[in-house]
Amino acid sequence: MKRNQQVVITSVCNEEANVMTEGKVSTIGRDFVMVTNLKKRIWIPYAAIESATISFGYPTYSDSQQHFIYDNQLQQKLVLQFGDTVTKREELVRQFFEESLQTNLQTWKGVWVEVRTSKNFYFGKMKKTTKKELILTFFNKEEEIRLSV
Repeated sequence: MKRNQQVVITSVCNEEANVMTEGKVSTIGRDFVMVTNLKKRIWIPYAAIESATISFGYPTYSDSQQHFIYDNQLQQKLVLQFGDTVTKREELVRQFFEESLQTNLQTWKGVWVEVRTSKNFYFGKMKKTTKKELILTFFNKEEEIRLSV
């Protein structure tokens, strides 16, 4: 519901500190939200979110009209060839099948990332994700980071 909204998310980093993240909601998944700003793309698991608020001074966009704004060809393809049409467009996959953090990260394979957990900070290139962990490489050294809390 808050896709494309400017938000401030407070997430729990550890017992002593919380992290404030400000940005635009880009992707909403089954167990995470991705927020973007001018420089970064930030994935935040729902389990780590303490609070989320809409930033003051930014307009609130209503998406109630979105269901009516389809081009006729897309509407016809969705009705007659749903599976083929949805799998060809990443936006439709996200809309119809809320993906998990693991499957979303898999689409970003090969991208350099910073990962912050409650105990450590990691930096590296995303090699792959499994159901339980994210594997980063940095100078031929692999780091395995658990995806679940």
